[in-house]
Amino acid sequence: MADAPLIVGIGGSNGSTSTTNRLLSLCLDRARDRGARTVQIAGPALAALPIYGTHDATTTDVEAELIDSARQADGLVIATPGYHGGMSGLVKNAIDHLEALREDARPYLDGRAVGVIVSAAGWQACGTTVVSVRSTIHALRGWPTPFGVTVNSAVQKPDAAGRFDETVEGALDILAGQVVDFASWQVAARS
Repeated sequence: MADAPLIVGIGGSNGSTSTTNRLLSLCLDRARDRGARTVQIAGPALAALPIYGTHDATTTDVEAELIDSARQADGLVIATPGYHGGMSGLVKNAIDHLEALREDARPYLDGRAVGVIVSAAGWQACGTTVVSVRSTIHALRGWPTPFGVTVNSAVQKPDAAGRFDETVEGALDILAGQVVDFASWQVAARS
């Protein structure tokens, strides 16, 4: 298991019934089913991060976990609610903290597949948010997966058990497969 790829999930929202947190969790479950190790840093943890660039040099525990996990990651999944056509401030703040990786041997998200999940109350917000997250991933030298998951939370809601319809569940499976496959190839190439 030590040579299994590490997939880090970042995102969600602060709500106790967050659709985005649930989607991220389900995607990471599928990554584990494919043999990956996973770490999830979801909305409540992200809410504990200081606003990037406004605090002193002291690193908080959540900030250290985020940075260390991203540094070790072979692949990532970023999940965000779509707010007014873009990612949430909570998720953007977390991504901004990845600036700490700029001097690494693999700077930022270099050489890592990054899957995107967007949950928004409308298809237009889903589409524009996916584009904005992928643009940010490119800026950080990451490799956005060809497939992204969009969920229109106005019509695609989880059932009482927290499961989604087969379209959403299948999309999460495709995304997890792409992230884990790419990450596995990268791990094998480094061995």
